[in-house]
Parts: sequence; structure tokens; C-alpha cells
Amino acid sequence: MTIERMLWFDEQVRAGRNPGSGTLAAQFNVSVRTAQRDIAFLRDALQAPLGTVPGGRGYAYDDPGFYLPSFLFRKEDLIALLIARSLFEEIRPPLKEELEGISARLSDLFKVPLMEKIREAVSIDVSRGMETPGKVFFDLLRAITQRRLVLLRLQPVEGVEASGLEAEPLKLRFSQGDWALVASSGRRRGIGIFPLQRIRGVEVTGRRFLPRKSAPAVDAFLRRGGGAFRNWTVRGARIRFRKRKSAWASKLELHPGQRLQFELDGSVVLEIPEISFLEALGIVLQQGGDAAVIAPKELAEAVRAQVDRLTALCRV
Repeated sequence: MTIERMLWFDEQVRAGRNPGSGTLAAQFNVSVRTAQRDIAFLRDALQAPLGTVPGGRGYAYDDPGFYLPSFLFRKEDLIALLIARSLFEEIRPPLKEELEGISARLSDLFKVPLMEKIREAVSIDVSRGMETPGKVFFDLLRAITQRRLVLLRLQPVEGVEASGLEAEPLKLRFSQGDWALVASSGRRRGIGIFPLQRIRGVEVTGRRFLPRKSAPAVDAFLRRGGGAFRNWTVRGARIRFRKRKSAWASKLELHPGQRLQFELDGSVVLEIPEISFLEALGIVLQQGGDAAVIAPKELAEAVRAQVDRLTALCRV
């Protein structure tokens, strides 16, 4: 099915004109058999909720919230889809029924000749730099594809226990070696980003949410760097760990040129030649109040500001 025919047919269905295979065939001067295959592709490969109207003379969407996958038209989403497909192949988690369905859809989608060619032309390295808890990743992927609300169990910050945070999961974003969830939450009063390394558990609820009509707002948010989670790299970083975490810090391997400095009070300072913002933030979040960035100043302030923001979120 060409994208042109797909877009036209989707537009007609959405406008309530109930097009059928004959309508599609006449519009593009193709055979009715070709039009029927096009409609079958929409229904089976792209999971379009097409239902016949009374009398069987055309189609309508059973779910008015359905939208054609944006990966068909945007580079960023196509890349994300390729990464997701690679993850299913490389990680091979013990799939539940829902995840088996997602994996099957991805497999069917990549059987389409165009997608097969795209996949052959792209190399995706699912490296250790992309590690994140498998269950968290796949639970979120299931929730996003099924448009279901989730309850996130977050890593406690500064000793503050975080209760379940209800959110609409919008996207899984991979940027510069780190995974994050783009989600909308009433507590945040808008779109926010949660590093997956801070998510300790996900409960996929039975409640659904409608696709955001303001999808361009999500894209604009990510183009701006995703708020405070714009990932950037600094040189000469220093992270201080309290005495009780000195043994843990001594086992960290972040850079071949790192050094450990022992202080008189039993604390240790890890000196790292180069580290990303998200790596530093992840360490501080993981250790709560037992770790803090002390240099350089811009990194220390950025991490501190984000920790304060997350602390306030947990207290709501």
C-alpha cells in the first residue's frame, strides 16, 4: 500500500465518508483486489480498528482515537521502531501474551518489502550502554501501544518515599546512550521526562487514555531538549559519596581514567575525566542523599536542580 493511498483512505474514514474498496480503487485507478489488499494491510499490519458500517458498504473506525503510526512519516519514530525491533530480538524477555502480540505486530510490519529494505540498510547496536530493566521497558512499551494509564514506582529521592505516580505514557526515548519515558502527569501539570533508571516498577492499569491532540507539543518539548533532561557531557567531574557508600563507589567503573580520593571523614570523592549529565544524575538519584556532584559547578547545579524538582514531585 502506498503512503498516498493510505493517507487518503484514512482521511476519508476519519471524515465519516465510509470509503470501501471500490471507492479506493476508483480514486487511484487500481483494481478492487489491490484496494482490498490495501485495506487488509491497514487492518492487519497497522492494527487499524476498521469495522464495516451497517449494510457492509464501507468502513469506519471502531476506535475514533486511532491514528496512523507516525513512524511512517517521521525519521525519529522510524529509528525508535528499529531500536524496539532490535530489543525484542536481542533481549528476548519471557513475553506475556500482550508482549507477544506487540512482537508479532513488529514481525509482521517488518515483512513488508519496504521495511525489510530499511532494516537491511540500518545497523542497530543494542549495546550495554543501553541497558535498562527489561520488565520496566516492555511494560511501558505495552502501555504506550495500548494507550493505558500506568502507575510508576519511582526511586526515592533524598529519603522521600515516592508513592505510585499516575501518568499517561507517551513515548520511550533513547538519546545519547540513555532511555527515558516521556509522559504526561497531573502532578507535573504537563509533559515530563523520567529516566528509566529511576523507574523501579510499572503497573499497567486497565484504564485507557485518548491520544494527545497536542502531539506537536510533545515533539516541540523533545526538540527543546526534553526540559532539564537534555543530555550533555562535561569534563573533570567530581562526585562525593558518604562513608557508608565508599565501598560501593570504589566498585564503580565509569571511565578508564577515573580516580578515587579518600577523605578524612571517611567519605570518598570519585574524580571522572568525562561524564554525561544523565549518568551523573542517575548516580545521585540511585544513592539518594549519599552522593552529590561537587564539580564542575554547572553540572552540580543542574543535578541539584533536577533532584529538587523530583523531590517536590515525590512529596505531592
